[in-house]
Amino acid sequence: MAFNIQEFNSTISRHGLAKDNLFMVNITPPKSLRNDEGIIPDLRFFCRTVTLPEFDVVTTDYQVQGFGATTRRPTSMLFPILPTVFMVDSNFEIMKFFHRWMQLQINYDTSGGPMSAVDGQLPYELGYKSDYASTVEVVVYSYASESITYTYTMSGAYPVQVGNVTESWGNTEIMTLPVGFTYDEIKVTGADTGSVIDGRGGVNGLLSYLSTINTFTQAIRGLKRPRSIQDAINQVSNVSTILKSF
Repeated sequence: MAFNIQEFNSTISRHGLAKDNLFMVNITPPKSLRNDEGIIPDLRFFCRTVTLPEFDVVTTDYQVQGFGATTRRPTSMLFPILPTVFMVDSNFEIMKFFHRWMQLQINYDTSGGPMSAVDGQLPYELGYKSDYASTVEVVVYSYASESITYTYTMSGAYPVQVGNVTESWGNTEIMTLPVGFTYDEIKVTGADTGSVIDGRGGVNGLLSYLSTINTFTQAIRGLKRPRSIQDAINQVSNVSTILKSF
């Protein structure tokens, strides 16, 4: 089929194209940092760049016949670091916020001495995850309509990288701070939302399945040497009935 430039232009015009400069990063700070007014309510306006979350499927090599061509099978999901870059305000509140957030994970400050504690946390003592894990949301907006969005929601998120900031007397650019987040779970607009299911795939189904296995085991244990042909037929019929439930 020959390429038709008019058809191409018509198709692109009909669907439109997304732009990569219409986004917002919303951060829900950990509870211990929410009382700090400062820059926190305006954080979403300071995120300059974000790389949308990457989805990596971890695979293992597999040979159908045990030899020959190797194919791959999925084994798990891997969520790489979420990279962001924040503009730094003139009061350095952005830097203070992320450095304090990192300190909730592990108290890296030893300036007060080896036994000096910050909020009860000794130097290099690990914090509780519930105290520093939170939620990061990336909302991508459509150029066609404000009501059209695509959202990535990362839960159990916290910064694991606060990058270098290069200072130079010959530089007049805005200071920026790279921040990388890790997270436990992700939800995107385009993915289906799961629900609790019944049957063998759900919890109720599993309990029912285990109960059936138990009934089958008890039935097998209860079998005795048949005393007549009819007795043998009855025992086979009972076992067959149980097997049909699997």
